[in-house]
Amino acid sequence: MTRPTLDEHLDPVPPQVRRSLLAQAETLEPGAAAVTGRFFGIVGERREPIAAPSAQSFREAATSESTFRCLLRTLTAHAPTVSTAGALPVKAEWVARRPKPKVACKGTARGDLRGTRIDIRTWPPSWQAHWVGVEAARIKPSSLRRHRASIHRCAQLVTEGVATEELNFLTAHRLGEALKTDRRKGRSRAPLRPCTVANYIDGLVVLGRHGGADPEALAGVRFVRDHLRDVADAGDKLKFARIAGLLEKGGFDCVADRIGALRREAMALPDHSAEKVRLLQKAVLCAVNMNKPGRTGDVARWRLGWVQEKTGRETDAGALWPEVSEMLDEFILGGRPERFIHLRYRDLAGLNWLTLSGTQPASRWPSGMVQAAIGVPLHDLRTIAADYLRLHDPETAAAVIGTHLGHASPGAGESYRAQAEGEAAARSWATMRAGLAAG
Repeated sequence: MTRPTLDEHLDPVPPQVRRSLLAQAETLEPGAAAVTGRFFGIVGERREPIAAPSAQSFREAATSESTFRCLLRTLTAHAPTVSTAGALPVKAEWVARRPKPKVACKGTARGDLRGTRIDIRTWPPSWQAHWVGVEAARIKPSSLRRHRASIHRCAQLVTEGVATEELNFLTAHRLGEALKTDRRKGRSRAPLRPCTVANYIDGLVVLGRHGGADPEALAGVRFVRDHLRDVADAGDKLKFARIAGLLEKGGFDCVADRIGALRREAMALPDHSAEKVRLLQKAVLCAVNMNKPGRTGDVARWRLGWVQEKTGRETDAGALWPEVSEMLDEFILGGRPERFIHLRYRDLAGLNWLTLSGTQPASRWPSGMVQAAIGVPLHDLRTIAADYLRLHDPETAAAVIGTHLGHASPGAGESYRAQAEGEAAARSWATMRAGLAAG
């Protein structure tokens, strides 16, 4: 049986792509013509649009990862009008099939806290007894896990002899000092910030309050915790420094410029590139949160009819800006022609808006992506948006900010309200002075 010729391999290929391949026949990769012809033959049999073939066509065309990669390189070089976005799930499948190297598990404190169940039997006896009361209290499961991890960290230090198991001022003080420099949970050598240490000491407060510890002695633990929080509040908060730096660069103008740069970087990459997906995710996250800044947990699970995770209230976002809607379409298309946008929305209905699948990212993932893009976490955009609204019209800013940010009660935006009222009073006084001077 004779092997098919190059022309026979390329018979199902569209004319423009065939001409490009034949013009560079001498430099084609081995097997490129065969897999390309087979791919377009499958696309034709499945009656799929050539400009936007499905994942199944890519899946059926290649029986090995090397052949699949060869197909993607060939299409990128010779068929620029054919979107390879449909190959992304197939690409992930091939990567998942690769043999995983065996890595010796090294026990770390971080892994012990997150990967295995914390054994409270390693705690001091009195703490074990107190913990029974904590478990019986009406505490949310997420808060209970956080307190257990904080107490376990302190218990490890007590076991090492840093402090005694008595829940009093001296124990809390010694643990607080040790926690500032104890880096077993992370690789950074920078000391823990006071607010972080206060959260660990708060675990001991909860342990003593619900466990029936001596109230007078426990007051000393509370004093240490509150002092650490006061130190954190009095210091130059990292948040203020970050926001000031972004505002010096132009605020939302800087964010818009960065979005444009991310889009340009993404457009230079092939549709099947994971880096292109990440760039578009960063761009669309920044754009949507300029339009409607949300909490990172909400954004991670966002779908049509977005409801806030923290308050359970509708945010009254209204229609997105046309530019933001265009970017969302661009992200969802992933390089496919614009005429397919309605089909894409239909196929993705009910799926996560960031992963375009049934899975959702971790709650902090959107904030990390925004910070990687513009240098500040997602929540800082909420503060900047409030500042813009306050400076635009301070007299109505407090109510507008509450609606825009989805606050459940007036108290939730008390700091914004105080700033807005101060700005309104300053403007009113400036107007009165100008009138007196003119009179």
